[in-house]
Amino acid sequence: MKKIYCLLAVAILGLSACTTAKLAQIPSYKLKIVQGNELDQNVVNSLQPGMSREQVQMLLGTPLLRDPFHANRWDYVFVVTRASHVEEEKKLTLYFDANGNLIHAEGDALTAQPQPVPTTLFTPSE
Repeated sequence: MKKIYCLLAVAILGLSACTTAKLAQIPSYKLKIVQGNELDQNVVNSLQPGMSREQVQMLLGTPLLRDPFHANRWDYVFVVTRASHVEEEKKLTLYFDANGNLIHAEGDALTAQPQPVPTTLFTPSE
């Protein structure tokens, strides 16, 4: 009978050491997931009303969403997640007229600040 109590005590002590708080302290690699079209702020700022669909597609790439019910609307979405936590998210919606010319653009990708362009790409070594 004493063996059963000893085994039970050892099992309880062993299982109590395996708490989720201690497991959370162990560093683990969290995969970075990039989805959609990366929207370069300088390119987004170069969009002009009257541009054709082909010109827009050359600048931004193929839209992530082409709504079959709204053929004159393109949606560009860019999301970066790591461990189910959204690190970055940008959305851009473009509206075209019946002739295929850009009328209107909206979304949070338009309100972001442009990225500074580096003046030198490399430093010359002497």
